[in-house]
Amino acid sequence: MERASEGLVRLPKDVSTERRASTRFPLTLEVRYDVSGRSAPVETGSGRTIDLSSTGLSFTADRPLLTGQKLDVSIDWPVLLDGGVKLQLIMSGMVVRTNGTATALEILRHEFRTRRVGLKVAPLQKSVG
Repeated sequence: MERASEGLVRLPKDVSTERRASTRFPLTLEVRYDVSGRSAPVETGSGRTIDLSSTGLSFTADRPLLTGQKLDVSIDWPVLLDGGVKLQLIMSGMVVRTNGTATALEILRHEFRTRRVGLKVAPLQKSVG
């Protein structure tokens, strides 16, 4: 019989040891992607996000993708930098699961970039009065 004092770790009932159980954020945003590879021309597509975590993206693609394909993905981020500069989340990753057009991407690299085309930030004005 094992005793609790012998180093057993007990997880709360609602905590999973499953790797994919990390915090995922349900977002519905437009996705644009390029299929990376040796073939030319580059295949492009679009879709909608299902959810997003720090290491993975689930989205619906406009056509079925293949497990193992490398993708470059961009998402127009819904928050403006300094109240007026559009941002894009840029990711590179590999398709790890598919089910029809539902696609799971392992994110290998990500960064936020400002959009070249977008809103211009007006200079701050001093209040009068």
